[in-house]
Amino acid sequence: MSNSKKTTENEIPAMPLTLAALPATGPSQLGVKPVTDPGVLTQGRDFSEALRQTQPLATAGTREAAQARMAVLDGSALPAGIRIDTAQRLVTQGRDLPNLFAGANPSGKAAEVVAISDLRELHSGRNPGIVNPPNHVASNVEDIRISPHHASCKDLVFRFRTKDGMLITKYNGQVKTGSGQYIADSLWEMAKTPGYGKVGIVDGRFVNPDGTPRVASDAFTSGQAEKLKQAKVRLRGIQDLDDRAQQLLSNAQKHPLDGQDPVAREQVRQLRNDIAAAYHSKGVAVRMASGAAIAAATAALVTLVVQWATDGKVEVASVGTAAGTAALYGGGAALADAGLYQAANHLGMAPEAARSFAQTGVATGFCLLAIGVDVWSEIKMAKDGQITTAEAVAGSVAKAALDVLPFVLAPLGLVGVPILIGAQLGGRWLLAKYREKDRAISAAIEEDFLQAGMMQARLDQMDQGIQEIHQECNQTDELFHLVMQPQGCMNHR
Repeated sequence: MSNSKKTTENEIPAMPLTLAALPATGPSQLGVKPVTDPGVLTQGRDFSEALRQTQPLATAGTREAAQARMAVLDGSALPAGIRIDTAQRLVTQGRDLPNLFAGANPSGKAAEVVAISDLRELHSGRNPGIVNPPNHVASNVEDIRISPHHASCKDLVFRFRTKDGMLITKYNGQVKTGSGQYIADSLWEMAKTPGYGKVGIVDGRFVNPDGTPRVASDAFTSGQAEKLKQAKVRLRGIQDLDDRAQQLLSNAQKHPLDGQDPVAREQVRQLRNDIAAAYHSKGVAVRMASGAAIAAATAALVTLVVQWATDGKVEVASVGTAAGTAALYGGGAALADAGLYQAANHLGMAPEAARSFAQTGVATGFCLLAIGVDVWSEIKMAKDGQITTAEAVAGSVAKAALDVLPFVLAPLGLVGVPILIGAQLGGRWLLAKYREKDRAISAAIEEDFLQAGMMQARLDQMDQGIQEIHQECNQTDELFHLVMQPQGCMNHR
């Protein structure tokens, strides 16, 4: 078996481990859904109106503030009236939400807010379902507010935009809640008292479509209705005024605790119900099966591609092993996620917090496990002599970076799977190719060194032969000199 094949087999098993954690964990597809319940949406509109009512009526020092101050002074129901500095403060200073509903009749104040919510809808061109709405809706109504003072002849103030751009404040409308008897008596007295007017805004169940008092078991008696007719009181009905007022008070009390409006609170409730359903035994079983299938298919695909890219052929046994291992991890990831969620939920964590904890825990655990497997794979290859220690260190760092990707991409859910697969394929294929090229270069260098050694040996042999020739030449020269010595020298001797 070649080194490249050994490298491929050692690298592939760790890959399903990192890929299995992402698709098989908790229900990441769950999210905040838009609220469609009309009742909740109406509560949200009423609550938003309550928050708006806490803002000042006018800005100090403006002519609108001066005019509004005079309107507040003139509209007081107190026999002695109110001080001018008190009126100024009521017009130019805001108040917080608890203060808005403070006083002896918080339900009545909440009903005034609800009535304003529907009246503003009407003046915005929408139909809030007011029973017996005005025949003519003024186009220059800029704003509608609760009376700044608790003791005013009328409960509401309308702000009209004049032709010169100024906002003028005028009182109009009395909001009444309670039983039919209380409403009838209160409106009867109101109609007889100067300054109070004869328009009564009540719950829609008290008003017929033509504006006459409705006689029914949950509305007026015939005597109460006749009394209101004699007083010539005009009735306008706000749908579910009493119930909406109570809901508004409840939402105002919850707001300081969670900081949410009714719509956001309903979204959280829906999300928690969805999470609880997803972590039911049936939901967990489905995710375990789907997670195992997705992880197995992904691992098989990655193994096939990497084997083909590195060796040019496929080993079915390796593909089956990788797919089986990945399926085990994929199903185990969903089971581990469910276990962590139930543990966190048992400790009192909110469902959405428990889900986040479980998903983070599984992703972190699988990342650490994948890094451990990859590091062990690099150590094993180094011990087997397939790579050097330096290459093992570099490979461990590169694979660890790839193993962290599932943790980073976990918020994307299944959308992140293609990105993760591409990164894993590309990263590990490049690492395998780099090592293959490195081994080829190392082998070429070793062969070059061998050739150089052989050449050096031949050169050494040639040097030795040259030295022997030099010695033979020297011996020949010596013999030549002996033979060729002059004869004269011999005769003289």
